[in-house]
Amino acid sequence: MINTMRINRFFHVAVEVPDLDKALEFYTGLLSLSLINREQLPEKHLEVAFVAGEGCEIELMCFEDSKDRRFAPESESHFQHLSFLVNDIEKAMAYLKERGIALESEEPIPVFDGRVRYNTFRGPGGELLEIAQIMKR
Repeated sequence: MINTMRINRFFHVAVEVPDLDKALEFYTGLLSLSLINREQLPEKHLEVAFVAGEGCEIELMCFEDSKDRRFAPESESHFQHLSFLVNDIEKAMAYLKERGIALESEEPIPVFDGRVRYNTFRGPGGELLEIAQIMKR
């Protein structure tokens, strides 16, 4: 049997959120992603919204009982975090701090022998988000 499946590119990631309106305000307002589509799927008791930025698309999912669910911590989940590439980590950190977002660290965290610097923060549903900058050598 010949394998004919070819993956062209990453399409999107889906994140369940407890409050879709709050999530949309955060992702489109604070993070400046664009709302692509929002729709009800009554047969699944679900409302979804797609937001996108350059090279990324996120499906925000809110089931009727999402507000009542306990979400697993990263240590018990396959989902660890979403990472967004930024041009200037310090400016991005300052932007988030000015808007009341608590960051994991006061300074960017270097990894990969300093080739990448990052910091993490929480989204409105408690999801772990990351901003990262690839450093020029």
